[in-house]
Amino acid sequence: MRCFHALFLLLLGVSAICSAEERTEESFIPNYAVAGAYYSWGGDSDFEGAPGSFSNREFGVDGNVPVLMRGGFRLTAGARYRSNTLEFSGAPAPFGTRDLDLERLDLPINAWIDLNRDWKLWARLQPGWHSDFETVNSDDFILSTLALLSYRWSETTKIAFGAYHSRDLGEERLLPALGFIFEPSPQLSVALTFPRAEVVYAPTPDRLLSSRIILSGAGWNITDPAGGPSDVDLNYQAIRAGFGFDQRISGPVWFYVDGGLQFGQEIEIVGGLAPVTLDVDSSPYLTTGVKIRF
Repeated sequence: MRCFHALFLLLLGVSAICSAEERTEESFIPNYAVAGAYYSWGGDSDFEGAPGSFSNREFGVDGNVPVLMRGGFRLTAGARYRSNTLEFSGAPAPFGTRDLDLERLDLPINAWIDLNRDWKLWARLQPGWHSDFETVNSDDFILSTLALLSYRWSETTKIAFGAYHSRDLGEERLLPALGFIFEPSPQLSVALTFPRAEVVYAPTPDRLLSSRIILSGAGWNITDPAGGPSDVDLNYQAIRAGFGFDQRISGPVWFYVDGGLQFGQEIEIVGGLAPVTLDVDSSPYLTTGVKIRF
């Protein structure tokens, strides 16, 4: 599981770089979403080699606004809020039967610089708070950073490389990054980028069909569920494979639904009175929401 994550994480982040660039008018695949809201459900599944079961739900909303747009320089700022509920039933200690309500608030600042026609730089600075918010201290704070260069290899292919530091996939990581996007036609995009491998086909400018495999998860600083005197780190990670459908509702507003199977699930508590790592069986998932694209 961890080896798979390490290998897959090398395929990082050119999707946002390439989608942030100006697309040709004939492209059917729209720009990345500047705002959106979603609800995601993960079905109930048993623990591997342990009693009990686990399910999860997530609600999220985010938005970005331009701060400065001048020539080849673009600066945006935004906010991203996520609320997760992890549901345990008859699980090993320290979980037992309980619901954990966890929250994340991130404030991303992004800068894109066009160095020339072929080379572009993307940098992100993102302070955030990842916690159960029962108590708030410095351990709840995390600073995610990203620095990537993208290069137009040809008219159909772009590559990117750089470094990324985040807790988006559970435990905190600093990793080198490499990825590419191949767009052989205005209707088709094939991407190996963090945190996904994805094929998108647009039969019309108002509809998208997609298939993807994506790393999912998060990490939080929480009160020790075993009753210890200090906080602990709770990490959840999974791999999701599924299909998606996006449909333009009106103007920049899109509706989307995505579903499939989540597998390779793992939950761990680091520190505290009862550190534990639990593997979870596969389960279905379903995500639906709206996006704003300009």
